[in-house]
Order: sequence, then C-alpha cells, then structure tokens
Amino acid sequence: MFLASCSTAPNSNDANTPSRAASSDTAEQHIVDMVNITHKDANTTLTAIADKQDQRNVYLEQASLRLAEVPAAVLAQYQQAINAMKNQQWQNANSLFDNVIATQPQLSGAYVNKAIIAINQQSFDQADALLDQAIKANSSNPYAHQIKANIARQQGQYAQAEQGYLTALTLWPQYPQAQINLAMLLELYRGKLLQARQFYLAYLANQPDDEQAKRWLAGVEIKIQRAGLTLPDNTNGAG
Repeated sequence: MFLASCSTAPNSNDANTPSRAASSDTAEQHIVDMVNITHKDANTTLTAIADKQDQRNVYLEQASLRLAEVPAAVLAQYQQAINAMKNQQWQNANSLFDNVIATQPQLSGAYVNKAIIAINQQSFDQADALLDQAIKANSSNPYAHQIKANIARQQGQYAQAEQGYLTALTLWPQYPQAQINLAMLLELYRGKLLQARQFYLAYLANQPDDEQAKRWLAGVEIKIQRAGLTLPDNTNGAG
C-alpha cells in the first residue's frame, strides 16, 4: 500500500571489504503508518535482540486502526504520491506528501517517504532532518530509525548507526533489512564479530535463500576463528 523506507542493498561479492556496506539504498515494500507504541526493551543487549524470535510488528498490526481515522481523500492523495514515487516523479510526489502533512501532520510515513525522495536526490542532510520529523511524529516507526541509521553509517557515525539499527529492531525484532545492515556494521566498522554473526543468523532465518548473506556469514566465522574466539553453537543461535 505504502512505500516504506530504504535499506542497504549490498552488491559487492567481497565479504571482507566495506564496499558492500556502502551500496545505494533501495526501497522496501511495507506499509508505513503512524502508530504510537511503547516498547520496554530498548536497553536489551545485542545478543538478546539477535536471538529474539518475536515475529510480530505491532506497528503494522495497528495500522488499520490509525488509518481508519484518516479521511479517504487524504489516503487517496497519499497513494497518488506513492505512485509518483514509483515513477520517479519526485517533485510531484513531494508536493502531494506536503499536502498530506498539512492536514495530517501525525502521519510519520509521509516524512519517511519525503526522506526517501531526498535520498534519491542525494540530499542526505535534508533526508536526515525529515527522518527526525518522522520520529518526532511517531518514535515507534522502525523504518525511520532504519533509514536514519543508514545515513549515519554513510557519514561515518558508526556508533549512532548501531543504535539506530538496534532501535529499529526493538520495534520490529524480525526486521530483515535492519538485521543485515546491523550485521555488516558490526563486522566491518565496529569489530564486534560474535554479535555480527548473531545478526547474520537472524537475517538468514528470515531470508534462508540469500546466498550472498550466507557467504558473508561464512566470512565472519572465519574472522572469528582467526581472532582466536570461540565460535558459538549454531543450534542455539538466532535462527
């Protein structure tokens, strides 16, 4: 229904170089709504988050309740904006989202989608500011945190990126793009190899046919062994 957010889509075949974590962003296909949810596990450890088996995304489950409060004309305009985005009609889409925000400023998804447009136009500072507005409208929007973390990573703000991905995963524990992006960040930029492995495993539990991610997992396991660390038993991992 709505175009939600962006994720890193690694293209490099070299599992040991940061280039695979610096690929251009691609669009995810999810509903972005504006649900306000209170989450109590924001301080959960990296390993605990990676091991979570919760498949629910309460944010999306409650979307229909919140959408019921939005006038049909606004929803129609929102969909027109999405269609314009799909056709890369950025200016038209931006104007339509501005109209939506003027009447429904609580719709965090409108800000997220405007941020996607800004990213496509290489306006990363503008995108980051729009994501701040999305989070202000609804701090429980996992897509906003995920995209903001991508921007932070691209700008070399690795600690901030890590926290952003973790926040997205506390909101949606089985968020595939956040799982794989956090795994790469932990491996390539944070030196947290064991935790990176956990998130590769978590991602592959959701995306078992991703052969490239399997190669990255194998690569990080080689790094773990070379570092003299103990490789945990897969049977008790994140899958």
